[in-house]
Amino acid sequence: MSSKTKKFKPFSKLMDREGFIFDFIFVCLTFLVVAVMFVTGYSYYKNSNAILVLSEDLIDQINKRVIQNTKNYLFTAVDMTELSSRVAGEGVDSLLSNQSLSSLMIAVLRLHPQLNMFNIGNEQGDFLMQKRMEDGTIATKLIDHATAPKVTWTYRNKNGDVVSTDVVEESYDPRARPWYKGAKQAGKLFWSDVYIFNTGKVPGITASSPVYSGEELKQLKGVFGLDIPLIEISDFLNELRDELKHQKISDSATVYIVNSKDEIVAYPDIKQPMILEGDKFRPRRVSELEMDPPIIPESYNEYKRLKNQTKFNFKVEGKKYIASYIPFPKELEKDWTIGLVVPEKDLIGPIKETNRMNFTISLVILLAAMGLAIILNRLKKALQVRNRFIREIFGKYLSDDIVNSILESPKGLVLGGEKRVVTIMMTDLRGFTSISERLPAESCVGMINVYLDIMTEVILKYHGTIDEFIGDAILVIFGAPIQRDDDAKRAVACALEMQQAMRDVNQKNKELGYPEVQMGIGINTGDIVVGNIGSSKRMKYGVVGSNVNLTSRIESYTVGGQILVSQSTIDSCGPILRIDDQMEVMPKGVKEPITISEIGGIGGEFDVYLPEKEQLKLKKLTKPILVEFIILAGKHASTDTHKAQILSIADREAAVQTSIAIEKLNNLKVSLLNEAGEIVAADMYAKVMGNEEGASTYRINFTSIPQEAKIGLEELLKIHS
Repeated sequence: MSSKTKKFKPFSKLMDREGFIFDFIFVCLTFLVVAVMFVTGYSYYKNSNAILVLSEDLIDQINKRVIQNTKNYLFTAVDMTELSSRVAGEGVDSLLSNQSLSSLMIAVLRLHPQLNMFNIGNEQGDFLMQKRMEDGTIATKLIDHATAPKVTWTYRNKNGDVVSTDVVEESYDPRARPWYKGAKQAGKLFWSDVYIFNTGKVPGITASSPVYSGEELKQLKGVFGLDIPLIEISDFLNELRDELKHQKISDSATVYIVNSKDEIVAYPDIKQPMILEGDKFRPRRVSELEMDPPIIPESYNEYKRLKNQTKFNFKVEGKKYIASYIPFPKELEKDWTIGLVVPEKDLIGPIKETNRMNFTISLVILLAAMGLAIILNRLKKALQVRNRFIREIFGKYLSDDIVNSILESPKGLVLGGEKRVVTIMMTDLRGFTSISERLPAESCVGMINVYLDIMTEVILKYHGTIDEFIGDAILVIFGAPIQRDDDAKRAVACALEMQQAMRDVNQKNKELGYPEVQMGIGINTGDIVVGNIGSSKRMKYGVVGSNVNLTSRIESYTVGGQILVSQSTIDSCGPILRIDDQMEVMPKGVKEPITISEIGGIGGEFDVYLPEKEQLKLKKLTKPILVEFIILAGKHASTDTHKAQILSIADREAAVQTSIAIEKLNNLKVSLLNEAGEIVAADMYAKVMGNEEGASTYRINFTSIPQEAKIGLEELLKIHS
């Protein structure tokens, strides 16, 4: 036996002992279980802390959103009040005859739907008020101090035409009202306390601003006042609560706004901010909130007890909650505070559940020694869930490519841009402005959402970056933040499939009772500046440059169902495009005419085609239909009305004869007339496609025909066909 064998013999005997093996296995398993339990406990501790830290960031984001939304909502009133007080000047002395001032106030209410009532009183006691009625019309209240207490009410229809006037007796002196006295005493913008509006019985505030004149602007002439209902802020808080539920952040988080008088300014439940006392409503105090258990009142009491500590934990009936109370910025000039209360279990409840599961796995490890792999797998899944959650939050506002560039690059949130070649797509619904004027607001938004939802799916399929939704328009970038060799081809293929998808949009519109719509698309390839644009406080990922404007101009030449592209995009795509038509145009801001092409399909790997267009054969009418039209320049209409007659028509195209010269691609606003010259169908929009059978005859394409106009046209065709 060698010395080497002798050396290891004692150890061999030791290993042969059965008890040692069992002890060794037991010690190893015990160590493994202890290690797993330690790791599990430590992970629970760290993850709980991480979630709580993340919750602080989330609370900060929510507070910023509430502040920004409220500022955007209220600062409109500030701007309008202060602007009006600056431009009014000496005109305040003549409220009874100042038509331009009255028109300005009406225009402000129509432009800003969140404003309810626009008042102005002067030092003589005269008073002028423009008020938004429940049906959306504007009524005017006028008080001549010389004839008080007589009050003149003027009522208008939705077109602004006066329909009736009423004279009543009412004792009202603006100089005695809080909004007038407050602005006069402050000598600058004045905010009223929250109170319940007599009309609508909803909480609101008034912003008022004095009007001065004289060489040093020291002579008080009067005071402007704007009434602002706070119901839309409550609606926003309700949407925010629903968003937190949808994102599975918290099922019962509550965000509300309270003032220094402990009165509720805005609350997710719009009925809560007011309370009936006798026969009058007044703002509800936090202590009067109707809820069981009284979580919000308890949190507010704790906030007061802690002497305005902004973030803290508290308990109600043995349950833990996290609260945040952040004052509004001083620039708002309101002593308001944002309150946010979240059950702690909503944030760390899943972590506790994970902890219990991990202890169960530890017992399994004791028997099967497989717990480590399970724990590692669970940790991996937890990380994936968290990463997915972060991406989902950002993904609601940005494309996946932009989110990735922000999360993965240290320069993702740095202001600045770079110059690069991209392909830009601009889409727009034909005649949607006219349609939106005839639809209720809810239907208008619902119709837009149907369209954007379907179009977004197609855009993301082709890796387009949605830069902006601008009403019914979409601005899409191909080539930023990630540049690919086939950006232009993907843009064209995407546009073709979007036009195909309009069938789905209109099918959905039909099911929901919305009108049919058509879309035009413009595409251009060129140099732009792309990157983070804005300020250090607020920025967006976007593009700027002349080629962005050119894309918009190209899109403006389209009719429904059409795709027009620039020559630079044609060159980038090569011979795989099916070009249906070409034309020379002279867009605004361009020194020389450019060639744009109508695209009907793309081959190669994409293989997307629209049906080939056949020249419609117009049906000649037995008797021409009389029309009148005005020529549109951009979004503005000419004041000149011209006569014409429709000679032949088919589907959305017609041949019209007129004595004036019309340029190709001009946009027209058309009204149909009966034989007596009376308008029987209005607000039809058309685009001139070219000459038809002579210099005075033009072929037009109707881009928008409202339903009532369609009925009128059909009646005329029965007579003239």
